[in-house]
Amino acid sequence: MHQFIFCSREWRLLHQCLNEILRGFRLDNLEGVIGIEEPRLTELLAYLDELPEKAEISLDLTQTLVFRNALRETLRELGVEEFHTRTGFDFVEGEATLAKLNRLVT
Repeated sequence: MHQFIFCSREWRLLHQCLNEILRGFRLDNLEGVIGIEEPRLTELLAYLDELPEKAEISLDLTQTLVFRNALRETLRELGVEEFHTRTGFDFVEGEATLAKLNRLVT
């Protein structure tokens, strides 16, 4: 089984995207678009809430796909103007992370 390691900055971006997906904007067919059902997304967000600031995390392929999908939808939904305001990350950094995730999962 594939495991992917993410530094604290990367998983904090995931945290912000999951927060937006679950609490910020509404996605029709959340499970179909993101790849897992809402209760599992909520569990992943709670797990990230408890991590020490400098921790690294290991995600399996399914979780990494969820990260990619959540980031893609957050970039799309918020756009350049709102992405930084609502996540604290630059839009360009989000796009670069999305490109990295796309390479990892293909």
